[in-house]
Amino acid sequence: MNKILVTTTSVIKGIKQNLRIGFLKDQRGVNVVEFLLIAAILVVLALVIIPNLNMFLGTDKKIAAANTEALNMRAAALNYFNDEGVYPEDSDILSSKDYIGEPRAYYTFNKGTGRIMDATMDTINHLPADPWKGIHWDYTSGSWVKE
Repeated sequence: MNKILVTTTSVIKGIKQNLRIGFLKDQRGVNVVEFLLIAAILVVLALVIIPNLNMFLGTDKKIAAANTEALNMRAAALNYFNDEGVYPEDSDILSSKDYIGEPRAYYTFNKGTGRIMDATMDTINHLPADPWKGIHWDYTSGSWVKE
């Protein structure tokens, strides 16, 4: 029985050694199938990560441009207040009196504080129509946000 155990143990050792040698034999690099599998995984990861990168970093260009315009509107409203003694009702007054160029949205102001109450991208008489699709004005934060 002792002889059988020794033989079995040596057979198992031999199998393990052959397996190790077989796995390492002729391994010079990555074969084509492995390369294509790695490339496919990287492509899928890129397709998932890249569209969400702007949202993750908080640098959405559309929102940044809209918030910059809102800051410019607020500055123009302050200039209007310094000249007229009251805040304007809306952005049409500011653009008609050359305090600011043609805005992309229509802004309404609180006449007492000058805070932007609402900003819309409609409208029948305001151009261009809907330049910032997918964002809206958030009164609570006082800025443009994603819908």
